[in-house]
Amino acid sequence: MIEPNIVDFLFNDDNLDDNAVDDEANHHAQPVRNENYVEVTVPQYTVSEFKNHFRMSRMAVEQLIGLVSNHLPDKHSVPIEKQVLFSIWLLAKQESFLAVGDRFNLSSGSGHYIFMNFISAVGHLTHQFIEWPNARTCNEIASRIETKYGIPGVVGAIDGTHIQIKQPTHNPVDFFNRKDVHSVVLQGICNDKLIFTDVYIGMPGRLHDARIFRNSPIYNRLVNNPALLTPQQHLLGDAAYPLLDNLLKPYRDNGHLTEVQIRFNEVMSSIRSMIERCFGLLKGKWRRLKYLDMSLADKLPQVILAACILHNFILIIDNDADNQNDNGHNGDDIGIQHAEFYEEDVGRNAEIKRDYIASLL
Repeated sequence: MIEPNIVDFLFNDDNLDDNAVDDEANHHAQPVRNENYVEVTVPQYTVSEFKNHFRMSRMAVEQLIGLVSNHLPDKHSVPIEKQVLFSIWLLAKQESFLAVGDRFNLSSGSGHYIFMNFISAVGHLTHQFIEWPNARTCNEIASRIETKYGIPGVVGAIDGTHIQIKQPTHNPVDFFNRKDVHSVVLQGICNDKLIFTDVYIGMPGRLHDARIFRNSPIYNRLVNNPALLTPQQHLLGDAAYPLLDNLLKPYRDNGHLTEVQIRFNEVMSSIRSMIERCFGLLKGKWRRLKYLDMSLADKLPQVILAACILHNFILIIDNDADNQNDNGHNGDDIGIQHAEFYEEDVGRNAEIKRDYIASLL
């Protein structure tokens, strides 16, 4: 889910990405490019070399081409395989459009056009690859987590991470976070396999995650849709989130916690680390998310969403252990700015539920 008002928050700039300026306008000489990289070099890559560069297997790339081809412009002189590999390379690395264009024998202007078409095409796969688990899947997730950690009913963990952006020309202070950089926030929920089950993208980096959560569609669904989770099921969040019947958080450490409460907090922290590892894996594979140097406000969330979709696509399609070894932690080193311990809306039923689960450990 993309925050619909992101363009109102950000600048209105019709220029392309600063890195996506047509090189022919800046260079009098004909640029030197690799004319046969995709046609000659890429087929010679070993399995590991291909996966290292393009983040997925050749089989997965072929499946991805099949999925996005119907959403790409029909009339384009560049073969679809080349468009997809070029776009994956841009997402996977922090290289400029000019440098990647030279590798793939494309001008920066053409490369930017191809990349944004690819991002839009991947966006059409949102509901296919980022979906809330059905009742059966929720039970399977909860069973796996209970077997490993002893806490019943957990179907996912929620948190947020900053995506650093260039300074907006409009309302820059709203995006200036506590680490002194400008950012938008990706709020994510993932399961124990590090697959996103919900994302909410585009709120300004200055906001606390409790406020972001309240503005997200998943909050309304958790509060107003009893069928979303059974009474025995719940998400796990950190101290900044409200304690709800279907969202548990740690006990506040006031210096007087019981051993049972301390144990609950420790186990919960271990389980909740899966969302931190999920964000780390996301940014480890799609390193352009470490800094999005883009001037088109409405495209920022689309790029982040596409990376989340491809993250899930790889875990679902390739489904091997190598995919979870890129980065074990949240790679941005910028934590969400937490509000003071969120005590509003703490219901007695939620407290009883948490106390009961803690007593089981």
